Amino acid sequence: MVRFHAHPPPMTFPYFSKNGKMLPISEAHVSLSNIEYSYGFGVYETIRVNNKIPYFLKEHLERLELSAKTIGLDHIFNTDQITEWVSDFIEKISEATFNLKLLLIGAVKKEDAQIFILASSPLFPERKWFKEGIKTITLKYERYWPHAKTLNMLGSYIAYKKAKENGCYDALLINRREEITEGTRTNVYFVKGSTLYSPPSSDILLGVMRMVLLRLIQASKIGFRQVCIPYKDISKFDGAFLTSTSSKILPIKQIDDYYFGEIPSLTRNLMKKLNEYLDMCKGILR
Repeated sequence: MVRFHAHPPPMTFPYFSKNGKMLPISEAHVSLSNIEYSYGFGVYETIRVNNKIPYFLKEHLERLELSAKTIGLDHIFNTDQITEWVSDFIEKISEATFNLKLLLIGAVKKEDAQIFILASSPLFPERKWFKEGIKTITLKYERYWPHAKTLNMLGSYIAYKKAKENGCYDALLINRREEITEGTRTNVYFVKGSTLYSPPSSDILLGVMRMVLLRLIQASKIGFRQVCIPYKDISKFDGAFLTSTSSKILPIKQIDDYYFGEIPSLTRNLMKKLNEYLDMCKGILR
């Protein structure tokens, strides 16, 4: 059996959910004969739960469905049903703040598809990284379905592993045209003056925190352009940063051997605005 385990202490989670049924974590397993799981025929979402509130659940479920459709994963679950199961799961878990993972595994028949709900300890970035910025490396890799958050994550796993081995927070992926597209688990942006630049949406996973950021940009009337970002041009920018569910906005101080200068005021302003928005919105994209 392949076992799902929550992250090790300090948090332990005694339950998981399988197709809406709460079960003890000791029964969380997938058979080794499950070819769909072995081949990565599944999609997933990681949702931040803060004070018992699942942040941007609607957007995460919409992306889960988009991912499933993109790879042809048929199932019988619906959004209202999954929302109810998530609520039941959160109520059952004693901790108020954790990461919630939705794991949808396909099958030959759509009636046999399975959806698991798991909890894990959140991995918070170090405080100093928000003030000083983080280091990144680059690796050549392109995901086959950029808009699908699938279980086929080997390339991203290897890139992330190399980043950690080199003392970096994440690896930035380079496509065949020598352009930066995204991180292994983050979206990336570049800053020049009062304008923010993002790789084209067609080439990347459309992160939920990216959706939140774009709302803030529109409301603040900050310049925003989606353009290809050649690796050779990174020195033309004033700075760069990452976004994700866990990191929010995290400034980049280094890409490979290139160092940016002081964190741009635009980045710091967006960090402040995002923190204020997350405190205000109560988990609903407004």
